[in-house]
Amino acid sequence: MRMKKDTLDELDRIAALLGVDRATIVRKIIDNGIVQQKVEVAIDLYLKGDTLERAANISGAPLWDLFEEIKRRGITSKFDIEQERDTYIRVFGKENKNLIDLIKEIK
Repeated sequence: MRMKKDTLDELDRIAALLGVDRATIVRKIIDNGIVQQKVEVAIDLYLKGDTLERAANISGAPLWDLFEEIKRRGITSKFDIEQERDTYIRVFGKENKNLIDLIKEIK
């Protein structure tokens, strides 16, 4: 891969600050970028009508990251609140009764 000298210098500076080599910081940046891109794809799918759970499954995005990003962006649900509650309980609640109770209170 070819990069501008300024980019390489910046990568070296960040790597030095973290006490790692350039290859390590490049891998970390790429890994983080892939996760973020999956979230972007999932949000696009969600906005086009997929459920939050399905968008996460299709994109491979971590559902919790997707949930947090949608909340951060102020995106509101396009689905019936009961359907969303059921999804949240199934995915996040599992065996946690307190969390299930909190999710059921969402209006």
